[in-house]
Amino acid sequence: MEVRTQIAIVGAVAAAWVGGQWVRVRPVLDRASEAQRMSLGALEQRVAQHPDDAVATRVLLRRYLDLGMPRVVGDTARRAPPAIQRDGVVCLVCARSEEALGNVAAAGAIVTGALNRCSALPADLADGAGCDVRTQTELTIEGAALDRMAEWRITPVSDPARASLAHEIATRPVRIPVRVSAQ
Repeated sequence: MEVRTQIAIVGAVAAAWVGGQWVRVRPVLDRASEAQRMSLGALEQRVAQHPDDAVATRVLLRRYLDLGMPRVVGDTARRAPPAIQRDGVVCLVCARSEEALGNVAAAGAIVTGALNRCSALPADLADGAGCDVRTQTELTIEGAALDRMAEWRITPVSDPARASLAHEIATRPVRIPVRVSAQ
């Protein structure tokens, strides 16, 4: 009986070891953080080789915007496949690049289109299409700031101080006064 038990244990260990050879280990970091750690050149190469990679495209466009290259953001987004162009995060970055160029009306149109597309998506598909709650909130805030700039007939190029004020007003919390009636 003792020999059978030992053989069973050795067989179980051998089976586990052999099975472990074919198991694929998931990466510890998600694809977004992996793409964020890539150099600009590596990101550009990845997007060129895999134009349908939404995560890499989002990171690349944000990197271009952070580096002060809004025209490159628009050019890169226009060359992307239509599914990537409709991505909520891509639209947000494109709207911000148009705003940086002084095209408030074009930025507002991009934000409105993105919000309409995001609201039409089923909840289970929203995250994959770049329409998660955070992105929709950012699009709404951006749209409110752009509406204010259009109302004031300014752009970030023509009046940076008032454009910054428009963004500040768009992000202020709403306060609802509560009145308690005396009985």
